[in-house]
Amino acid sequence: MRPVKAEVVRVSRLAGDIFSVWLDQSGLARAVKPGQFVSVAVGAGPELVLRRPLSVADVVAGRLRLVFRVRGRGTDWMSRARVGDSWDVLGPLGRPAPLPKTGPVLLCGGGVGIAPLLFLARSLGRQGQVTAVLGARNRSELILVSEFRGLGVRVKAATDNGEVGLRGTAADLLASEVGKREGEFVIYACGPKPMLLDIVRRLPGVPVWGFVEERMGCGTGLGYCCALPQKGGGYIRFCQEGPVVDLRQVIVNGQE
Repeated sequence: MRPVKAEVVRVSRLAGDIFSVWLDQSGLARAVKPGQFVSVAVGAGPELVLRRPLSVADVVAGRLRLVFRVRGRGTDWMSRARVGDSWDVLGPLGRPAPLPKTGPVLLCGGGVGIAPLLFLARSLGRQGQVTAVLGARNRSELILVSEFRGLGVRVKAATDNGEVGLRGTAADLLASEVGKREGEFVIYACGPKPMLLDIVRRLPGVPVWGFVEERMGCGTGLGYCCALPQKGGGYIRFCQEGPVVDLRQVIVNGQE
């Protein structure tokens, strides 16, 4: 796999430190599937030598969307992109999320983890059968709500301060939703590791596919610095066997 050049065609600030960048790269847009990610070369100099892995938030008409929170020098460099810039992008990386053939789907996103679930919702294309449970610290960080609704997805929200929806977390709201349901359904979750761990604790035995994010050195499976322990022994590499994993089968940080 070789890196490709992708032109920046749109940049916007979704919240205080959350940005959206659309890239024009038709070959990559055709190849990438929900759950996969790309790795972006950022800036210049030894302090920015490692690429930054980013989940794909959406794909439309030969363009892909990346949504990220500024957390350091690399993501700060990306947030300063201008239309017409050319990015060096490697991908698609990782395995696609396993898609259910039938039945209702629950999507649970916390903070910037909401973003990759949008691409999944678009790919599912099940009008009226997909519910997105979205959580954020406050109203301004509750991102992409209109985009989900535009796909026919039912949206339920939670905010830490109670500005929108339930006062609480996405995990709180998800547990409430699961308690109301009967029959089979599939859950996909993406967000901070404490949120994923909370979901596992609250919903023991319930199958949950987690989009797990991790810093990594290569994105090709050679380094093993992005590995997650499996409960039966061994490791899952995010860039090869992940980043979408069955949360019942792995040990999330802090889990006993």
